[in-house]
Amino acid sequence: MRPLILAFAFTVAALPAFAQIPCRGNGGMAEPSAAIAEPQPNQFHRVAGRGLACAVAPAEGEAMAARKRPVTFLPCLRVGAVGIADERAVVEGLLGEPSQVSDLGLRTQARVYPIRQRSIPEPYYVVTYQDDVAVAVQLIGPPTEMPATFSGLSLGEPMQKVLNALGKPTRRCVLRAKGPETWMWQPFPIGVDILDGRVVGFKVTWPAGRDTPH
Repeated sequence: MRPLILAFAFTVAALPAFAQIPCRGNGGMAEPSAAIAEPQPNQFHRVAGRGLACAVAPAEGEAMAARKRPVTFLPCLRVGAVGIADERAVVEGLLGEPSQVSDLGLRTQARVYPIRQRSIPEPYYVVTYQDDVAVAVQLIGPPTEMPATFSGLSLGEPMQKVLNALGKPTRRCVLRAKGPETWMWQPFPIGVDILDGRVVGFKVTWPAGRDTPH
């Protein structure tokens, strides 16, 4: 059975870190490949004429269609083995202890997890937790030796592969001078960082203002 494709027309809050920064649209960008890959469960997927959608496993899609489960793109908000709504104990069982911990509020904390490998600098995760539940996941740095993908894309991929997989972004924003350009696809709270034509980071978040996912 083919996975169910969920396309969303409603608007969710943009990534909080992207507020008040220089952004532009997708004018002048290269076109995606005409060929569209077969959708895979738990991955965002370009749909001809409809933009971006989240593919879910058939059983999960059937439950959503029958209203036995809420319709959600949460299954696609994953970077490697870590996803939104994962509990901190589960994440640290996979990634180990953090190298840095930053308190962002009474209920919110960001933790940094380096990925130990031969390359220098090492890639690393930044996971933000609210009440010990992941509400934002970032993977940053050079390519990982072990697979860690977002919707089938890896660190180091050429930007044309991003366009082929996800289509043109809605907005492109620069967070800091000489830093990467962050591509975003509204209404989904996701971002891909591009520097010198290649992927250097992924970010998925839980929409601001919603209850912490469980």
